[in-house]
Amino acid sequence: MKFSFRSICASISFCVAAMATSGANAALVSIDFAPGSGDHLVTRDTDSDLDWLNVPLTANQTYDQVRTGTYYRQGFRHATIDELQLLFVHAGLLNDGFDIAVTQPTQAKALVTLLGATITSEGRSSTHGFTGNDYFGNVVTLTNYPINTRFSALLGKIDFMDLTASGLGLIGEAHFTGGHPFSDQASPDYGSFLVRDACRTAGRSPNPKCNGQAKGQYN
Repeated sequence: MKFSFRSICASISFCVAAMATSGANAALVSIDFAPGSGDHLVTRDTDSDLDWLNVPLTANQTYDQVRTGTYYRQGFRHATIDELQLLFVHAGLLNDGFDIAVTQPTQAKALVTLLGATITSEGRSSTHGFTGNDYFGNVVTLTNYPINTRFSALLGKIDFMDLTASGLGLIGEAHFTGGHPFSDQASPDYGSFLVRDACRTAGRSPNPKCNGQAKGQYN
């Protein structure tokens, strides 16, 4: 699959749980990674039925360190561009290639709060992470990119910035633009967007897509 950095998700009909004032049913909810711990390290998208791991947990790790690490062994994997784009939509965010003529600061800040910030500074809170596609849009697999194979990676990015001092106001963007590292690079400024099927981990899920099946019955 080839990916255009200017692609636009045009249909926006859902909002983040933090935006309760909208009156809409929340699509994204914070749950525990360790059940009952109160850690709130997972964000569940109740529409796509995907669980998103807190991104800072994988910060400062290379692509291979993540995909050979503990979270993969617990059922997580790198999210594809399409899955991340859908998350943006469900959070009320438009990927317009960082065109601040249309911007969503409230939605971006809420999503960063849910997923965890990898970059924080005065007036900025951002979540950046490796995706399951390379820079050219190809899905990363062990066939096309075996372990220890260097490739041009692709970061997904959610940015909230308070630029009122410079006259630009509050900025909120979800996008794939800007600089991107190689897969063997690591930085505290980015982690990985990891997902797993909530049907596999939630016992009997109320989501109709899970067909009421119990944990362990999914292919």
